[in-house]
Amino acid sequence: MRKTLIAAFAVALLLLVLPGCLPKLPKDLQAAIEIVKGILPDEIPQGSEYICSFYSKELTSGSKIDLENPGSIVDGNIDGVAATDNTITVNEPSYLFLLDLDPGSFFAHPVKAIVVGVSGQYRVISGKWLPRVDEVVPDELKLPIPPKERLVDWNVVLKKPTGLLKNPVIDKIVPDWGEGEAIIVVQGLLPSESLYADSIQSYTQFLNLAMAYRDAMPEGMVEVQGIFGEGAANILTSINSYAAKKEIVTVYIIAHGDTDAIRLGGVWHYAWQFRTVFSSYPLTQFNFLLGSCHSGSFIDDLNTLENIRTVLTACREQEGATRDMDQRYSLVSPYELMNDFNPSDVGSEWTSSIVDGAVSILKDPTQFNLVRADSVIYDVPVTSMLLKKAHMAALGNWAPYYSENLDLSNRIGKSVPLKYCSWE
Repeated sequence: MRKTLIAAFAVALLLLVLPGCLPKLPKDLQAAIEIVKGILPDEIPQGSEYICSFYSKELTSGSKIDLENPGSIVDGNIDGVAATDNTITVNEPSYLFLLDLDPGSFFAHPVKAIVVGVSGQYRVISGKWLPRVDEVVPDELKLPIPPKERLVDWNVVLKKPTGLLKNPVIDKIVPDWGEGEAIIVVQGLLPSESLYADSIQSYTQFLNLAMAYRDAMPEGMVEVQGIFGEGAANILTSINSYAAKKEIVTVYIIAHGDTDAIRLGGVWHYAWQFRTVFSSYPLTQFNFLLGSCHSGSFIDDLNTLENIRTVLTACREQEGATRDMDQRYSLVSPYELMNDFNPSDVGSEWTSSIVDGAVSILKDPTQFNLVRADSVIYDVPVTSMLLKKAHMAALGNWAPYYSENLDLSNRIGKSVPLKYCSWE
């Protein structure tokens, strides 16, 4: 059965790049492609999905190739520069290839840059960020789905998802609690960064949820602030401002990130900085939602604070967070075609699933009353309990109401969303 499935997918993948559809390539590039195909088996970890594509422009002698966001910067040294052994200086006409080892994910995630010269000599540099040519990431390498004319080899097919942004309307809520709330929604990518459009959709989807919740509550009880682009670099100032005057502050962030770090408005922010701000307001209760790659690493930095109520992350510490997926074709187990249970969603798989879960709960009086009752039992804010239940609903883990896992990236084993709740 497995062999039959593999063969069927191989045929489907092959049909995507029929020879008659591809432009004729320069002989030197064709030769470089054959060299790359020959070395790929040794460069791809067993069981990994991958897409290998080439940069269409020939590199000239003297060009420098490295990877953006070297570890010295991500780890907190703002003056960090790429290590010399992770930089290639081209000494002959050459071609650049990108081997993406976690296609469809935000960054950081494993990639390799392969540079092949016309002499046949090649070098490989490994990292977690896109390759740069003379300190600039070429626009064509930022595309989440490389066009078929630039594909070299692959074992997974990414299809452009479809869907529409939702503007939920929630019936009026008569709260039996009096705390003032703030919801801060943050989109950290700059227009020049990869997956910017996906990040904007994720941000807008969660912002629409926050505004619907605000509008359902008594006027003035909930404040919502949306921050995106360069403004995201000031997120800590915004948290300080609301924490000083509100009893409950919820922060949602979509951005590129790494272990204990996220890039907001072009500026790296670290888990310890958020911990410091949260700990400065012991009388304010916080919820924190993070949709970046490696976001699970933040939980250990925050779960010892007494005023942290709910922390939700898109994935575990060593995993990537994925953009929207409606279907999944792959030659990596599980082999079968898998369809998203909510294909009309937009934004990252995790964000859209959480939003769908929260909206569904808020629109169902029985479910929302259970949320309110549990919040009283455990003496935590209703918002904190709602986020916990939305996480469970998104993954199909709240019986008898929810059994379908809306997060396709979780169903295929790419990521495991995490939850921390202070009362558990």
